[in-house]
Amino acid sequence: MSLIKIKTNLFTKIFSFSLFIMLTTLLINYAFNAIFLEKFYIYRKKEMMLKVIETAKFIYKTQSEDNFDNYVYDIKESMGIDIDIKNSRKRNGHSMMRRSNNIENIPYNSFVDKEFLGNDAKILYYGEEISDNKGIFVSTSLSVIQAHSHESNIFNIITALIALIISLGSGIIFSRKITKDISYLNEKASKISKLEFPENIEIDRDDEIGDLSRNLAKMSNELSTSVNNLKSFVSNASHELRTPIAVICAHATALLEYEEMDINEKKKYYEIILKEGNEMKELIENLLILSKLDSTVFKIKKEQLNIKSIIEESLEKYDIMELEKDIIININFSDEKIIGDSRILKLVFNNLIQNALKYSLIGGVINIYQKNENLFIENHFEGVLEVDEIKLFQPFTRGKNAEDFKFEGMGLGLSIVAKALNLALIDYSIEIQKNIFRVKLNIFKDKPIIQQGLKSLK
Repeated sequence: MSLIKIKTNLFTKIFSFSLFIMLTTLLINYAFNAIFLEKFYIYRKKEMMLKVIETAKFIYKTQSEDNFDNYVYDIKESMGIDIDIKNSRKRNGHSMMRRSNNIENIPYNSFVDKEFLGNDAKILYYGEEISDNKGIFVSTSLSVIQAHSHESNIFNIITALIALIISLGSGIIFSRKITKDISYLNEKASKISKLEFPENIEIDRDDEIGDLSRNLAKMSNELSTSVNNLKSFVSNASHELRTPIAVICAHATALLEYEEMDINEKKKYYEIILKEGNEMKELIENLLILSKLDSTVFKIKKEQLNIKSIIEESLEKYDIMELEKDIIININFSDEKIIGDSRILKLVFNNLIQNALKYSLIGGVINIYQKNENLFIENHFEGVLEVDEIKLFQPFTRGKNAEDFKFEGMGLGLSIVAKALNLALIDYSIEIQKNIFRVKLNIFKDKPIIQQGLKSLK
């Protein structure tokens, strides 16, 4: 037998929970009144009777009979407590005994309650001995709370109903307010899941729902940007791959069709196929690097690094380009030790130094130097870029001089650098002044202080 799961909306859940809390509160209040109200009333009466009897004993022993009679009258009127003297005699023709027959058999120093048949009266007594064969008693009726218990119950029920009606109204308004905003966010999230990116997602609230709306709006903007970048990236990558594939296919076809081709001509075709294949290999490797840097799996390491040795390794890697163009490289900075990720920095300097060597003038100069917390890499270039500095960090973006002078490359180097630096939280920028191309990296902000600090980072 299959179970049918009934789907309830959030409004019903919130309203039901609020109703449950309200009813539970009212039931607990009613139960406490029914169980403990009378006991609390009696406890308070006993406290009052003890205080009254102490004062009455003092006045009886130290003051006149008139003062005592006045006190008895005042206590009766204000607190509903009677004061009696057991076995007392009349003073000046006045009798101070009331219910004397009722207190004859009541012991001293204990509370006793008696019920009187016929009138449903219940009296609470307490007495203390004053002297031999003489005692003072106080008594009060407990019938008041019993007589008004019915009215009290009715009043509690009416109060509970009024509170319930007010709570229900408030609960409905409160629940609808919450579910209205959540339904609104759910609608926007549904559109985002379909790659539709609506505007005006944020809700003006200073609570968790307001925070959720702002985070959803931020996610929508970032996802929209990522999707657009991905579309552009795929389009550009397809375009870049189409050309070398077409060249390879064309030259391979020519080699197959023209068997009597001269050996030198064949060698030329093979060189073209090899060149295009290497360019495709480089393109795919760069695409894989970009994909890896975009992955959330990539974790940044914190380790002590010698920045000079990393730069020298990169220069050695491209020393052929340096020699071919007869370029002079000046390195000038004082801080060599930093804290960072060697994988990120090697990737960054490999691309930056390769770019600087590629676009530098023959016989030119590359300067690598430090200024405050920043490292600068600058070189002179030929021609004009005609590209905004920010756009240079986008994939497949190249300056006009790259086309004019037919520099090899696909415009992925600076894009890889930007993603790597963003991942490592390193600030960077590009400055172009006339024919000087300068990259600024804020890499000296994290420096090792003491050896113990380095051990903890490892």
